[in-house]
Amino acid sequence: MAAKIRIVMKSFMSQANKVEGVIPYAQKVGLPESRSLYTVLRSPHIDKKSREQFSMHVKKQFLVQKAETHELQKKLFWLKRLRLLGAQYELQISFKTRLDKKKLQAALSSGC
Repeated sequence: MAAKIRIVMKSFMSQANKVEGVIPYAQKVGLPESRSLYTVLRSPHIDKKSREQFSMHVKKQFLVQKAETHELQKKLFWLKRLRLLGAQYELQISFKTRLDKKKLQAALSSGC
């Protein structure tokens, strides 16, 4: 059965160019960018109207890569060793299995 490895990457810089060469045959989906805006008074004693604004942008990308079960260990080891500077990863692995109706009915009837 095939497994899907889903990777959510978060970083302050765009990782799109770096990921293309590193993770081959992966479906890439761009997620919305989050932005935080901070306003700070320049001088708290004299001018209240004089302010500075700082912003922080976090870019996200969603990658999906399919792997067979016999090569899953190799792919996970490779992803563990993968290092892109300034990026945070979140891995999700999902399997899709099929149940045979005859085996399921036999297991249910023998258990009763």
